[in-house]
Amino acid sequence: MIVSFYYILHIFVLFFLLFPAVLVLLVQLVPRRRLQPIPDNAYQHDFACIITAYQNIDIALPLIDSLLKQQYEHFTVYLVTDDCQTVPQINDSRVVVLNPPQKLGSKVKSMQYAIANFVQNHEYIVIFDPDNLAITTLLRQYNQYIHNGYKAVQARRTAKNLDTIYACADATGEIYKNYIERFVPYHLGSSATIAGSGMAVESQLFNGFLQSQAITQLLQAGRVVVAEDKILHNYLVKNGTVIAYANEALVYDEKVTEAQQVTRQRTRWIYAYFENIDNSLRFLWQGIISFNWNQFLFGIFSVYPPLFLLLLAALGLAAFDIFFNHFLLFLLVLSIIVFSANILLTLYLSRAPKAVWSALWGIPLFIGQQILALLQLRKAKNDFLTTRHTRKITIDQLPE
Repeated sequence: MIVSFYYILHIFVLFFLLFPAVLVLLVQLVPRRRLQPIPDNAYQHDFACIITAYQNIDIALPLIDSLLKQQYEHFTVYLVTDDCQTVPQINDSRVVVLNPPQKLGSKVKSMQYAIANFVQNHEYIVIFDPDNLAITTLLRQYNQYIHNGYKAVQARRTAKNLDTIYACADATGEIYKNYIERFVPYHLGSSATIAGSGMAVESQLFNGFLQSQAITQLLQAGRVVVAEDKILHNYLVKNGTVIAYANEALVYDEKVTEAQQVTRQRTRWIYAYFENIDNSLRFLWQGIISFNWNQFLFGIFSVYPPLFLLLLAALGLAAFDIFFNHFLLFLLVLSIIVFSANILLTLYLSRAPKAVWSALWGIPLFIGQQILALLQLRKAKNDFLTTRHTRKITIDQLPE
């Protein structure tokens, strides 16, 4: 039994180490998905842009400013000010400020509150975190994808700050995920994963997600929903929706700048992975037995472990194999080299900023904080563990 587990564990680790590199090679060989152009006077779908602010309203003001500068007409911004000490007065009819009478303490509850207070029906819902910034063509680009038949579109999140080692390491992970989990599967005929913000989803589908069993069970049990992005993309793909990836539609995102922020944020993210793993495994199995390529490939990404856990597992097995199996040791070392080289290739293909390349030496520090986060998973069960953001940068201050 132990021997069987030993070999099975090697198979899984080797697969996850080599799988991204295989996909990167494949995507170089297939034609890219292309959008049909739409005329300038094409129908504009109506968007509800929901911003979920928690205890800090000031960080959301630059985002609102960037949305009000959109080269687009039909949208309404809904700002949910959950447990915020002050409520801003914004004199623009396109902005609706919602101040819940009681603390919600949950992104899902804030989204539900916003939808319950819509001033009109909207065709599509766009979700933003308060620290985001949107380029002025964002809604116009969403509209083009919708005209091409997509009901869900994920924008490309990118760093708005690269001012510390931790911010650069965080940005490295985002660049890697954008390419491996969004660009590659989308162009291989599957779906991009949801990033947690910067996604536009058809309203009926989004409401279905909020009313899904996975969400309602957690809320009824008094649990904090921390894996809403994973639940959303599983729900969409399971219902036959292809999630498009809009690589040119940029949503800027504040990266963590301090060790404590990394630990707090990753505690929530790692907990979300383990909380959703059983649903992801069932999702993958359904894709296999139904011969559904979209669900199968997407299912693999749903169960794909956090990178630091994968690397720790590989190094742990390699240390064990030094004494027991030199052939498996060789395979692991070779796979780790391929895995690491693929990360560098992904950064190159994504044209990563110079600051990211210069800060690669800090990744071990970032991994160390994630190990600490792994030891604190219980905290995420009843606490949303929000990440504090402080960078009040406007869209006009960012390079074009």
